Amino acid sequence: MFFKLYSDSFKQLSKGYAKVLFIVGLLLIGFGTLVWILKEVLAVIAAAIFIIVGFICCFNAARIFINTVKTDKKGGDVRSNVKIRICREASPSGEQDTDI
Repeated sequence: MFFKLYSDSFKQLSKGYAKVLFIVGLLLIGFGTLVWILKEVLAVIAAAIFIIVGFICCFNAARIFINTVKTDKKGGDVRSNVKIRICREASPSGEQDTDI
């Protein structure tokens, strides 16, 4: 007598998982081999990326610093065309507070 303990969907899921796992394994083996063979080239590429990102960070930091110095010279609290309106909630009796 033959008993089927799992459905075909579980079998398909297992096969799909095995295929994906096998492909990922092959990709990892290939990437590892490339790193081993081309370690000097990859080191130069990684160094270039770090240098570029470093320059971008320094540029953004300088830009932020310059903008803060400019706003300090202008009097940073003054803005044109900006109105601040403060509204208070109504009291329980229905009257609104008018003094601000």
